[in-house]
Amino acid sequence: MYYLHPYKALTSNGTCVRYVKSLLLQHLGGGPIVFGAGDEKILALSGFHPEDWPAVNLLSLMLYGWKRGDLDLPPVAAAPVLNERAFAGSPYGRNGVDVYFDFLELKTREAREVTAFYHRARPNVVVVFLGGREFEVAATTDLAAQTLAVRKITPSPHTPEGAATLKYSHALVFKIPPSPKEFMPLTRQIADILKTAASLPPQEKRITKVEKKSIYLLHGGREVEDGVVLDNDVYMYV
Repeated sequence: MYYLHPYKALTSNGTCVRYVKSLLLQHLGGGPIVFGAGDEKILALSGFHPEDWPAVNLLSLMLYGWKRGDLDLPPVAAAPVLNERAFAGSPYGRNGVDVYFDFLELKTREAREVTAFYHRARPNVVVVFLGGREFEVAATTDLAAQTLAVRKITPSPHTPEGAATLKYSHALVFKIPPSPKEFMPLTRQIADILKTAASLPPQEKRITKVEKKSIYLLHGGREVEDGVVLDNDVYMYV
């Protein structure tokens, strides 16, 4: 698979993590986890569970097409494979693989790196691509749901889309079915949604002073003499 043309590799029935990382490093730069320059309005995440392979492939295919000029996308930074162990078959965790990434408590290096990038870049929108039986789109804020005419959800704050909503980004969730033959029309449909989403204003959160803890600094806080100043609601759940 590693030597296939990108279109063939990314529309196959599996994900080669090495191939995806190599391809995006070549075309987007950045890495080894987040690919992008850091000034993008959209941060896209995928690859939490083994069943997310269609989502990883479709996201990578979109980014490849965008950089080749075949797809009109707003500037996107991406972490397409957050959990290599889930795809490699680690002996640890649920069902033989490590599938859980806590974007609130930042238990893993990958979650910390993505979060550090997030606070530097301050994207308007975080987009999470997951595997699913059918194509679905949902948003986590009223404004995003109304603007895009999609279903609103209230996710757990321990998910990446839930953690983003506690901060200053809208979050979208795309569920991608395991049907590679549908990938090309889906890329165009998703691109249209993302172009509209990129114009959404960031959420405004009140500034709060909390006790001095390293976890708050990791979540974008600013250290002051008597605590940490946050412009998000993470402190309610950490």
